[in-house]
Amino acid sequence: MELWDEIKKLEGKTLTTLDQGRSFEVLAVFNSGVVINPLRTKKERMVPWKQIEGAFRQLLAFGQIARSEIEAQHSPRNPAYVAAMLANLPHVMHTKRPIVLYYKSEK
Repeated sequence: MELWDEIKKLEGKTLTTLDQGRSFEVLAVFNSGVVINPLRTKKERMVPWKQIEGAFRQLLAFGQIARSEIEAQHSPRNPAYVAAMLANLPHVMHTKRPIVLYYKSEK
């Protein structure tokens, strides 16, 4: 799976965070990151691409990643949004309590 192509498909969609169900729009996908708009605050923010890519690489390498790991190792300011975007990718499943993403290989 090509991460960039799959994240690009989320552009224009409204997603929700996995635990609290807070809606946010994926406004634009750039080389530098993904611009989102949380509907609650209506304050656009950029989620750096390296945070999304780092979490995704760990998910692929180990087959799972917890939201707490996303926060500690990849995205201290945007872990809920990174987890929500990754959860919307093909072959990714998740649990809510605790939030853990699982990758099931395409093979």
